[in-house]
Amino acid sequence: MVSPTGNDAAAGTEPAPVRTLTKALSLAGPGDRIRVLAGSYAERVLITGSVRAGTAEAPITLEGVELPRILPGAQQGALVVVERPHWRIRGFDIDAQNRPAFAVVFSGNTEGTVLSGSEIHHARYGAGISFHNGAHGATLENNHIHHIFVANKDGHGVLIQPTVRNITVRDNVIHDNSGDSIQCYSPDGSVPGAPADGLLIEGNDLYGNIEQSIDIKTCYNVTIRRNKLHKARRHPRLGGNGALVVHMSARDVLIEENDFYDAGLAIGIGGNRYGPMPSGIVIRRNLIRDMLTEGGMTGGGLQLAVSTGTQVVNNTFTRLPGPALILGRGDGGPTQGLVLKNNIIDADQAMEVGDQVPGLTTGSNLYRPGATFLEEGAALNLSQWQARGQDRTSREEAAPIDPETLSPGPAAVDRAERLELDTSCGAGPDIGAVESGC
Repeated sequence: MVSPTGNDAAAGTEPAPVRTLTKALSLAGPGDRIRVLAGSYAERVLITGSVRAGTAEAPITLEGVELPRILPGAQQGALVVVERPHWRIRGFDIDAQNRPAFAVVFSGNTEGTVLSGSEIHHARYGAGISFHNGAHGATLENNHIHHIFVANKDGHGVLIQPTVRNITVRDNVIHDNSGDSIQCYSPDGSVPGAPADGLLIEGNDLYGNIEQSIDIKTCYNVTIRRNKLHKARRHPRLGGNGALVVHMSARDVLIEENDFYDAGLAIGIGGNRYGPMPSGIVIRRNLIRDMLTEGGMTGGGLQLAVSTGTQVVNNTFTRLPGPALILGRGDGGPTQGLVLKNNIIDADQAMEVGDQVPGLTTGSNLYRPGATFLEEGAALNLSQWQARGQDRTSREEAAPIDPETLSPGPAAVDRAERLELDTSCGAGPDIGAVESGC
């Protein structure tokens, strides 16, 4: 046990607690639980060096009681550094007090290590939590991460750096940072090393940043599932306005079952890059709604720039003042091999299509009556768009969705094209993000 009134010469038991976390870490072995009583601890917590690893069968637990505070002390550097597997760290207020350092760092073998139930905040650095130097197998779960802020520079809530593998970021609230809530950083053009590979971002509430809720650069095998991404506004000096961007040379990114709203744009794919174009991106079963045009924001759904093989299937677009989809403008190269099927596009401006969309495949979408398709400057209706060889199995419907629940209207139920990605709960899959009858 650790207590602000303890003594490091003591045994570390409940009747004889130690004073510092540093001392407690040195005593712990597999299967032990370190309880840290309420109070403030001005020291670095270094789960490194001679500190022992836990095991899968006997993890080591570091547990705060009534949210004890970890604060900067005399030493410089990250407040918490984790370089050991199978540690369970939970229940702390990790307050960097605007010092120029990470609040938490994961590095090396962190297989099975979990940071949960904690508040991480007020670091004046590039990120609040950084995974780097080959960190792998760690989880962030049920934390509150906020106010990571560097004036006129990026300060991300969570930063995934090159060489990192198999990280989970789940059920956190991450907001009010000067960069992104979560960024998977790219080695392109600056930092050498293998791209991060294997990232699950699930069930988080991400909002109120100067940049995006999520920014995926050159990272591989990323799943972004069941998150809320919102309050993404254009900063008067620093730009931004999108909730999610996937660019550089990202590969094999699944974006599914998320709720995008209150932003200038839901998702941007492609754009700036150094190497291969983004590839293997699947965008499915997302709600994209209630976008904004304030301050020159797009007010739309998806902006698809340079990429190859992107699939946009079974999404619902509604209450958009801007175009549901913008594609093929040639930003960085073509939008090639795009598949656009089984979507409810309840928007006046269905799409803006440039001249760089080789291999575009569309069908089984449901549009609002009178929706326009702007192709290379010419405004088309659905019939005219179909005459160009697109969306021949799509149609218009006055009530494509329930306006309150956003579930599919009768014209969308059991009417989608059956795709390999689909699951259905009726005679066939529904059009749109929500599968009825499940």
